[in-house]
Amino acid sequence: NGVRASSAHLADFKRLPRDRERNSHLLDVRTPDRFIPDIILSEGLQEQVETVIYEYRKSEILQTHGLLPRHRLLFTGPPGCGKTLCSEVIAGELGLPLLYVRFDAVISSYLGETAANLRKVFEFASNGTWVIFFDEFDAIGKSRDNDAEHGELKRVVNTFLQLLDNFHSDSLIIAATNHERLLDRALWRRFDDILYFDLPAQSQIIKLIQLKLRGFRHQALNLNDFVSQMDGWSHSDVERICLDAAKISVLSGQDQIVDEYFQQALKHQAQRMELIQKTQK
Repeated sequence: NGVRASSAHLADFKRLPRDRERNSHLLDVRTPDRFIPDIILSEGLQEQVETVIYEYRKSEILQTHGLLPRHRLLFTGPPGCGKTLCSEVIAGELGLPLLYVRFDAVISSYLGETAANLRKVFEFASNGTWVIFFDEFDAIGKSRDNDAEHGELKRVVNTFLQLLDNFHSDSLIIAATNHERLLDRALWRRFDDILYFDLPAQSQIIKLIQLKLRGFRHQALNLNDFVSQMDGWSHSDVERICLDAAKISVLSGQDQIVDEYFQQALKHQAQRMELIQKTQK
């Protein structure tokens, strides 16, 4: 059945900490509604995720033997490959609310305020049991050996390490980054497991298309003809094609997605990706 969130969480929602500079909430509290069947992962990655969930559910048994479940995870890999979705899936499977740390609010231009905001985040999180998700983690976790980084960000890394070491809770902490090479070496050692989210293989792309189109008729689609055109594309790229093909079908007044609509959506996405690549050169 998983671990259920206590009613105390609901009262805490009204007391979310704020940034002093802009008065913005530092956190979002989300009630996850995604589960294992809602995500497509490689076989090895799915085993890692299921192990995390299983250990957490059996945490009381582990603790009787002086052992702890994995409760500090680092998600790495290219953008758009399911890191955020996976945090929602884990929270959903465990029946825990997702505490999403908003780095756009946490990072402040005021000296010392970013570290103060991080303290507020951990203080709030200590009053409940959550899946705490730090997205774009490299924004505060850059290597202190990098001479290009100024002293303030180095102090932020030190503060985060101290807060993490002193955080004793049943909550599960997940940090995600698309730029793992930027992270401070000391941060890597603080995580119980590292999960790498890679670009989907062709077999995963087919499963992902079938998952995203499950609410639409698409039996006539020749998926094998399209998959080779999506080699090297991310999960989010594939999902966008599926949604666009569904829109074309609906707006055309048709009752199913056919090859023509899917090819049209695929071509549009390829043009979009080409434009993005040009702007990043």
